[in-house]
Amino acid sequence: MAPTVALALAIALLPGVALAAERSEPSEREQLLQRYGQVLEKQLGLLQTLDHIEQHAEELQGQILRLSAERTRATDALHEAERQRAAAQARLEVMRLAVQARLRAVLRIAQLPSLRFALSHGDFADSVRKDRLLRRLIGQDKVRLAEYRAQLTNLETLTRQRDAALQALDQLDLDLHRQKAQAESERRDKTALLAEIDADRHVHQRAVKDIDLAHQALTAHIEALQEWHERKYTFSMVQGKLLPPIGGRVEVGFGEIKHPRFGTTTLHRGLDLRAGSGPGQAVRAVFWGRVAHLGWLTGYGETIILDHGRGWHTIYAHVEEVKVAVGEVVKSRQRIADIGQTGSLKGRYLYFEIRHKGQPVDPGLWLR
Repeated sequence: MAPTVALALAIALLPGVALAAERSEPSEREQLLQRYGQVLEKQLGLLQTLDHIEQHAEELQGQILRLSAERTRATDALHEAERQRAAAQARLEVMRLAVQARLRAVLRIAQLPSLRFALSHGDFADSVRKDRLLRRLIGQDKVRLAEYRAQLTNLETLTRQRDAALQALDQLDLDLHRQKAQAESERRDKTALLAEIDADRHVHQRAVKDIDLAHQALTAHIEALQEWHERKYTFSMVQGKLLPPIGGRVEVGFGEIKHPRFGTTTLHRGLDLRAGSGPGQAVRAVFWGRVAHLGWLTGYGETIILDHGRGWHTIYAHVEEVKVAVGEVVKSRQRIADIGQTGSLKGRYLYFEIRHKGQPVDPGLWLR
């Protein structure tokens, strides 16, 4: 790999690599870029590197959603803890005033001359009654004091819970900020690498090579799928009668395509379909069949392969919000997914193929 290409890819894929390279000595910089180039060439490949970035970004987005949900729960818990603490504090204040009033009353009783207090009884029975009343009052005061102490302990517990919820919320905010920053870095990485595909001949040629390898892998994958032995109305009888899988326009057709800048010629084995700007852009099965594959394929992103019997397959790539499951038999025009940009080199669109016994055929001959 040329040094300029390695530098561009390092800048695109490794956050902080450019800064580290500028600060390093030339020999260290060369070693750094060489190590990275080996990872790109031997372990990942260009399309797999893009897949790695995108899938990691999706994982980060999932973590962001999880953290956002946790933050919402933590915020609710904090509000509830604060509400309970405020209510407990209000009850404690009422109890404090009541206990304070009783203590003052007891203090005034305690300050009466003992003789006057003792002689104030009309007779011995009256004295016993007053003594019992006084003991009962003192007992009630003890209960009030015990309740006050318990309420005070409860308030301290609620305060600790409130402080813990606040600390957890602060930590979630920190984690959420960190994950969002990393996800944004991943998006910048992918954008920079995609720009290099159009800007640098070597990177472009590597992308073309990897696309061919992805095609070979898809062909092998289709050949390995278990054949669906359905013998009803066959796919071969609907040539020229199928409705497109999405509403929109054909952005790139089937056949050879010449790159306007580099002059390289590549074989485009399907259709690039670009939908309008409306929401809820559904991807629909062009013909009834069985879901033979559902999942991520390098170069194609999230991909659905429908088996229509007798060696016929249709392929729907770069989709999201999948609505079907492997093994499910779908009807013609059934919604199977939404248009996405998973594994895409050029944003949100649908890549559509028709294959017979593993080999691509021109979908334009089959669509109305």
